[in-house]
Amino acid sequence: MKKSILFILCLPLLAGCGVKREYVRMRDQLDYLETSQKKMETQLARMDSLLRVQTDITYQLNAEMRTRWGSLNERMMSMDQQYEDQQSRAMVQALPLGSSKPDSKAIVPPVPPDKPGDNGSKPDPKQLYDTAYLDITRGNYDLAISGFREFLKLYPSSSLADNSQYWIGEGYYAQKKYTEALAEFEKVISLYSNQDKAAAAYYKSGLCQKELGNKTAARENWQALIKKFPRSPEAKLAQDRIKELP
Repeated sequence: MKKSILFILCLPLLAGCGVKREYVRMRDQLDYLETSQKKMETQLARMDSLLRVQTDITYQLNAEMRTRWGSLNERMMSMDQQYEDQQSRAMVQALPLGSSKPDSKAIVPPVPPDKPGDNGSKPDPKQLYDTAYLDITRGNYDLAISGFREFLKLYPSSSLADNSQYWIGEGYYAQKKYTEALAEFEKVISLYSNQDKAAAAYYKSGLCQKELGNKTAARENWQALIKKFPRSPEAKLAQDRIKELP
């Protein structure tokens, strides 16, 4: 009887010990979960940091590749322009001044004889053009601009007139005189809209506008180029430039 009473009296104490052990076990589990969560948060933070670094590196590499690709395309375009220019210079001997390309149906009026003293007053057009072009290739931009202006003054109807006007713009652009260059490229667009240098003039006008901070005008120039000369090499360059605009 006494043993039974003693057992009954000890039951609350035993129950209390069980509850305490359960409490300790649950607390240990919570501590373990909290520690695991902190470890996971630390690992996630490290992974996020690494991901941001990798993203920045990837962006920088892509930007550098776009810049290099754009520079390469521009160099190729410049080489194409020089090649076309050499072809035009070769044609100048075969074409009368004022013709842009041969036309079998065209009737060429007879050229009136020069007035006395004309031969001494006017330089040879090919020599004048070649001298100015050589100055451009050598970086003598001011001399080149003066030479091309003289050519346009003396031979405004020449098949090389659009070339001369274009290279005046290039002379200013190479000196980073973007306002002056823009004005000269726009002359190519307005005066020689269907000639060989028109597409390049549209493209370079857009570059000038971009350098001057007129991004909307740059976009409009390049969109006009793509619409008017969709198959030109400059149109592809313009598409890439538009993608780079904000």
